[in-house]
Amino acid sequence: MESKKRIGVMLDCSRNAVMKPSSVKNYMDILSKMGYNMLMLYTEDTYEVEDEPFFGYLRGRYSENELKDIADYGEQVGIEVIPCIQTLAHLNQIFRWSCYKSINDTEDILLADCDRTYELIEKMFKSIRRCFKTDIVHIGMDEAHNVGLGKYFKEHGPVDRFSLLSRHLKRVSEIAERYGFKPIMWSDMFFRLANGGDYYCSRSDIVTDDIAALVPENVSLVYWDYYSREKGRYDVMIAAHKNFDKPVWFAGGAWMWKGFSPDNEISIKRTRLAMQSCRDNNVDNIFMTCWGDNGAEASYYSVMPTLYYAVSVLNGIDDEEKIKSGFLKLFGIEFDNYMKLDLPSKLRERSHVAVYNPDKLMFYSDPFLGIYDHSFEGDGSREESIYRSYADDLSKLKDEPDFGYLFETAAALCSFLSFKYALGRKTRTAYDQKNKSALKKLLSVYDECIISLDAFYEVFKKQWYKEKKGNGFEVQDVRIGGLKQRLISCRSRLSDYICGRIECIEELDEQLIDLGDTGLVNCWSRWTPAVL
Repeated sequence: MESKKRIGVMLDCSRNAVMKPSSVKNYMDILSKMGYNMLMLYTEDTYEVEDEPFFGYLRGRYSENELKDIADYGEQVGIEVIPCIQTLAHLNQIFRWSCYKSINDTEDILLADCDRTYELIEKMFKSIRRCFKTDIVHIGMDEAHNVGLGKYFKEHGPVDRFSLLSRHLKRVSEIAERYGFKPIMWSDMFFRLANGGDYYCSRSDIVTDDIAALVPENVSLVYWDYYSREKGRYDVMIAAHKNFDKPVWFAGGAWMWKGFSPDNEISIKRTRLAMQSCRDNNVDNIFMTCWGDNGAEASYYSVMPTLYYAVSVLNGIDDEEKIKSGFLKLFGIEFDNYMKLDLPSKLRERSHVAVYNPDKLMFYSDPFLGIYDHSFEGDGSREESIYRSYADDLSKLKDEPDFGYLFETAAALCSFLSFKYALGRKTRTAYDQKNKSALKKLLSVYDECIISLDAFYEVFKKQWYKEKKGNGFEVQDVRIGGLKQRLISCRSRLSDYICGRIECIEELDEQLIDLGDTGLVNCWSRWTPAVL
């Protein structure tokens, strides 16, 4: 492959949100000023494919004209726009439609060794070829853990699943080549084969010649790592990737996938080490991922400190004061002030449990079921006080000319959490004590919760439609609307209990089990009833 050095950003435009074309252009303007020269659009099914009307149907997919316009604009501002698609797994949304049932192996995975599957993949490449000027395409191919175990197993019986993956990759790479693309893909499958199922390795020599030979000649691998805390791990993994004798791509993480708030603090800690390693090991192709995961609530613009920090370190600037002064000059806002967008998720040091995303966990935590009420100590007054101070602090920045709307949303979120965070704990405690007087006082807190939730919803909606297409906000409407209705319902039943119209509240009579750390960190979507 050519020796051009790329430093870019990947925007997730598949997990419930598609960035508006106008916002993509604005984003590229900012990236260009920061020193980036590449943008990846992660689109599982959110792009138009000719003769496939149900591909991306009702998902806010980009039209061919929109993608052409984005690519043309990128060329004007010095940004290479690269498509990032999926050609095996992560296609769960298309399987809602009956026309794709015949090529669904299992879960979100396409059926390999099936002519109709490769007909669809060919159409994907044909469509993106018309839209993009680049010769690079990211074909995904990650996390297809159950490939061959569903429809394929029923039709063909047991199979060497890695051979199946290899055959599929070969077919995909041949199609890509016919359309003038040089594919890149996540490196998971090869490292898991070489390393007993684990991705990260402790030795660079685990990649044998036999493993390296499985990668088609025209395919390069992407090493992704958002979590490693030691530079040595990055060094070893990069060295292992070099054993494939192909250009190494690295993908870091700008943490905006946890919920309503980013985590620039953690992102920067990981990014500093990763970028230093890439710099020291002469990795030429690097991009930062901005995943949306379970709802894409956070703003794409919320991780600007991380993105600026990454490109600065790659350019040899390790001095934090220089980075901060450069950020202020470019964005017109103090770096440390922008970092305050992290505040809603910053309760970890004040809790006995390392809560991964308290702003989302406790936002949706049911007042009566109390699944996450064990995640803090005491009656929650301390956390409520912290959120009140966060709301005041963030409100002072809501008049910032370009990004004030982000701080307005974060302030409204903290204001809501100052009422909601410990509501379940306080409700259960008063109920257990049969203290109807305390429960009666809580009725006004439920009222404040509902009022502040409405206020948050309005500014959150404004933020969403400023940056994203409308598709996907129906999920936010149902989730937040469901939460509001649940608060109304719980308040009503408390009132009935206080007045003696009902003798008990069954949910509050059930003894809670302390989950400890198990499942708390990253499974909001598995536990919370509000999830779609």
